[in-house]
Order: sequence, then C-alpha cells, then structure tokens
Amino acid sequence: MSGPAPRDRVLLNKVVSATVAVQVAIVMASLTVPVLAALIAPAIGVPAYLVGYYSALIYGFAGTSSFATPRLFRRWGGIRLHQGMLVVTAAALTALLSALPAAFIASAIVLGLAYGPMNPASTVLLTRYTPPAQRSRVFSLKQTAVPIGGTLAGLVTPLAAAALGWRGAIVVVAVICLGLSVLIQPWRAELDREVLAAAGGTASAFWLPLRLLLSNRGLRRVAGASFAFGSVQFSFTAVFPTALAQVGWTTTDAGRAMSVALVVGVVFRVIWGTLADKIGSRPILVLLGAMMSAAAFAAAFIGPGWSASAVALVAALFGLSAFCWSGIGIAEAVRQAAPPMIPEASAGIIGVTFFGALAGPTVFSTVTGLTGMLAPAFLILSALSAIGAALLFLAAKTEDRRG
Repeated sequence: MSGPAPRDRVLLNKVVSATVAVQVAIVMASLTVPVLAALIAPAIGVPAYLVGYYSALIYGFAGTSSFATPRLFRRWGGIRLHQGMLVVTAAALTALLSALPAAFIASAIVLGLAYGPMNPASTVLLTRYTPPAQRSRVFSLKQTAVPIGGTLAGLVTPLAAAALGWRGAIVVVAVICLGLSVLIQPWRAELDREVLAAAGGTASAFWLPLRLLLSNRGLRRVAGASFAFGSVQFSFTAVFPTALAQVGWTTTDAGRAMSVALVVGVVFRVIWGTLADKIGSRPILVLLGAMMSAAAFAAAFIGPGWSASAVALVAALFGLSAFCWSGIGIAEAVRQAAPPMIPEASAGIIGVTFFGALAGPTVFSTVTGLTGMLAPAFLILSALSAIGAALLFLAAKTEDRRG
C-alpha cells in the first residue's frame, strides 16, 4: 500500500514533531509534582501520599475538557490549540510557587484543563495525514511523548530541584512550556489552515463524544478497556516513586526506577504499534492488558528487601505494557468511527481514559490511606487490567463468530 503523497508526508512530519514536543512538555509538567512529592508535600503541609489526589484532579478535569476538543479544534485549529495548552500549563505550574494548599488544588485543576485536549487534538491532526493501515504505528510514535515526558520528569526535575530547589525546578518546566509555544508558531498558519478548511465551519455539541461512545458498540468496548488501562497507567506514574520512597528509596533512585518503565515504553511503543498494524489491534491490546495485570500484581509485593534489579524488572514490565497501549487503543477507536466523527470518537475515548486516570490514583491513595499498605491498592490495579483485557478478548471472539 502506498504511503502519503510527498506534500502530505512533509506535513505529517511537521504534525508529529509539533504534537510530540508539546505532549512531552505537558506530560513532564503533570508529573513534576508526583516526582518531587517528597519535597513539595512538606512545604505545602500535606502527606506525600496525597499526591495521588493531585494527579486525580488533573485527569478528572482533563477528562471533562477533552470533550470540548472537537469544538475548540474546529474553531482555532490544532496548532493554536496546542499553544494555548502550553501557556495554561505554565500558569498552572507557577501557582505552586506559593506553597499554599489552595494553590496546590488550583494547579491540578488548571493543568487538567490544559491536559485534556492534548491527545484528541493531536489525533485529529495526525488522522488527516496518516494512511489507515499505518495509524497504529504513527499514533504509537506520537504517544512516545508520554514516556519521554515521564522520563524527563523522573531524571531532570530531581536534578533541577537539587540545584535550584523545588521551586526552581518548577520554574524550569514552566519556561520550557512557554518557549515551546513560541517555537511551533511558524507552522501554525499552514497546518491550521488545512484542518480548518477541512472542518468547513462545523461545530460539535460538548457531550456528543460521550453520546457517540454510548451508541456505538465497538467504541463502548474500547472505552471500557481504555478506562481500565488508563487507571493502571496513570496510577503507576502518579504513585510509584512515592511507593518506593515508603520502602526506603531516595527520591532520585525512585525517579530513576520509574524512568526504566518510561524508557522501555519509548523503545517498544512503536514496535507494538507496527505489529498491531500487521495482525490487528485487538489481540495486541489483550496481550498488553494481561501484562499490565501481571506487573501490578508483582508490584503489590515490593518491599524493603527487594533488590534494585527486581524493582527495575517490575518497572520494565509496566513500561512494556502500560506505556505502550494508548496509541493502539486510539487507532482502534478511530477504526470504529465514521470519518466525520473521528474528532468526537478520539475525544470520547481519551476522555474516558482520563476518567480512568482519575479513578486509579484516587482509589490507590484512598485504599493506601485506609489500610496503611500498598499491596491492596496494587492488587486492585491488577484486577482492573485483567477486566480490560477480558472486555477486548470477548469482543474479538464475538466479532469472529459474526464474521
């Protein structure tokens, strides 16, 4: 099958570059507080484990704001929308400098509003220039921004905090976001003109993405799995460094352990996506869900006696699964939708994923707070992963019988 035309290929490269860079910056910003929780929480006057609620607020408001993406996208264009998200993210980070509990909450809410449109906006841009047979690979390539951003958060922010203090580290990340919003400006006119012309001035009701999910059986199944997988993925990034700190790891060592998962995710995400383009996205998603379940089950038993290599192995299993599923899941959602409804389908699936990201860290922090133990929370994540994999497996079997 032939690839995109030369001009579309050039535009696709620009879209990939811009969307990956923006997502790296915003993901890094969203993980700055979880990575530096041991430093920030005492300054604010809250227990470190409450960082799960910070992440939950981000993803809860991201889930809601993602539903607005089709309307915002068709009004402003993708690049302008990405620039706006970067500026709002920088504002959310600077709110933390006051070290007030209210600012802590406000920061999470504002960051969530910026985070929500990030994925559906980039998905619509990429769909415009990516052949259907290559979407899992290209979407997975775009989604490498998540582990790259997480890796930078795990490696760079502790070093910045050691040199400049936690406030200095936050300022560094905010400046990166503002600088990137300026750097992508030269591509705005060309890329936004393309998508705005294709939109034809149409609008989208705010709740249309959710209504589409409820009315489309294929999308409902993908949404259920996305909720479960999102719960596991975002819980891991939100609480794993803090969990390791509670069993005696330093902030720097815990950040490095999390970076193992994220580096593995960067390396294998495109490989999984390429394989999904060849044999189908459903079988790959089922396999990744089973691997997530195994990783969360193993994490339930991490303790002071565990070696660094054993913890790294669990982190790598998370990276191989929890940080590799999303591009394939988005491609599967786009496959289930009619072309005019791709913005709504991507916004709906990503919104549900964010609600999973809200539920996962919230449940983790609540269960840990009530029981005083990490194991029950990790076992719940393991069960969620298994349920998500089962949903897609049963859906695939149903389609096979009908076929």
